[in-house]
Amino acid sequence: MFGQDIWVLALGLGAGLACGFMNTAASSGSAVSLPILMLVGLDPVSANATNRIPVLIGAISASLSFHSKKVLPWRLATKVSAPAAIGSIAGAALAELLPLRQLGLVITAAVLVALVLLFTKLKQAIEQASADTTRYGWREAAIFFGIGVWLGFIVLDGATFLLLALTLAVGLHLTPANAIKSAVLVPTTLVAMIVFAYRGDINWTLGAIMGVGSIVGANLGARLATAPQARRYVFWLLVVVISAELVHLFWHYAFTTHG
Repeated sequence: MFGQDIWVLALGLGAGLACGFMNTAASSGSAVSLPILMLVGLDPVSANATNRIPVLIGAISASLSFHSKKVLPWRLATKVSAPAAIGSIAGAALAELLPLRQLGLVITAAVLVALVLLFTKLKQAIEQASADTTRYGWREAAIFFGIGVWLGFIVLDGATFLLLALTLAVGLHLTPANAIKSAVLVPTTLVAMIVFAYRGDINWTLGAIMGVGSIVGANLGARLATAPQARRYVFWLLVVVISAELVHLFWHYAFTTHG
């Protein structure tokens, strides 16, 4: 039993590191951490709730790192965070009401859309986005509210949608977009955690171990995100992770899960 517990904690540490690194350098860190949490025996609801701990700690660590590098525009980050946090409350409440199995195909479809966008507009945005075209109004606020609902509900691919919106809709360069994405994940994850903690769905021990890993991963990810070749690396990280996530979800919901 002791050896098994050590193995579970080791997997949790690795999952947190991967989650923090991917969410900071690109996105979709939960594509790695969520399956691992379910692999070690957590049910989908508990895995979804517990996964918020490394996401939160990693986002805080990444935000501090981006701030220290003076690449985080806090004013815009605050504007984006407000509607996203409100949406996250609604999303977390929805996650408590609906079984994840019933929304499995919807989740898979959302991941497929993210992958398609990645090969079309996002690649162009990563290469050509200009701060001169930065914009934020009611349309953008509505977009971030919708993304907040998704972040509160399952967080899976939510960071990808944030990155898409910040580059395509707002028109940011990749580095400030990554920085704002990390900052927005802090309040949206925190409010969702409050809802999940109230319902007793969080495994705090495993979540704390993942949180330690996420700090290391987030700092490594922040270094990559501000590197000169970040555009190329981030794009292909997104391609690999989202593709793997899509295969996993399709296999799980199309072949494995029944009833």
